[in-house]
Amino acid sequence: MSKEQLAIASVPVQDYGEIYDDKKALCEGTIFSELDMPFFAADGENGKSSGKSALFGMNQKLPEEKEREELMTKLTEVSFVLDDLTLYLDTHGDEEQAVSLYEQKLTERETLKKQFAEKFYPLTRDCIPYCTKKEDGRFCWQTGPMPWEGACV
Repeated sequence: MSKEQLAIASVPVQDYGEIYDDKKALCEGTIFSELDMPFFAADGENGKSSGKSALFGMNQKLPEEKEREELMTKLTEVSFVLDDLTLYLDTHGDEEQAVSLYEQKLTERETLKKQFAEKFYPLTRDCIPYCTKKEDGRFCWQTGPMPWEGACV
């Protein structure tokens, strides 16, 4: 190998900028609008994705199933925003807007998990105290369906 440099990388620093709402962020794969670049192999004819997610279709379901899936979808969206913010904050830990949004979404996620446990079943062991389906004082972890039973979105 020669002593010449093969390449010099130039990576611009990302600004906080405009962010998407939770639903659009999950569909686009980023919360940051400036990072939403076309990926032609996966996009439609016009260079943009359809914005519809096949994972979250809710057709012809019972009201309880629909409510459960809507709540789970919202929880997934908020969790995605938290994950993307975590990646951003790894390199921009002093960005006040990002830290504030992170704290807000963390609180929102905890509230959604509590609501889910109260209405349906606990998603994590931290949610077990909120479970209202404790028949006969039983431990309520096993009251929800298993993921392979098709109840998880």
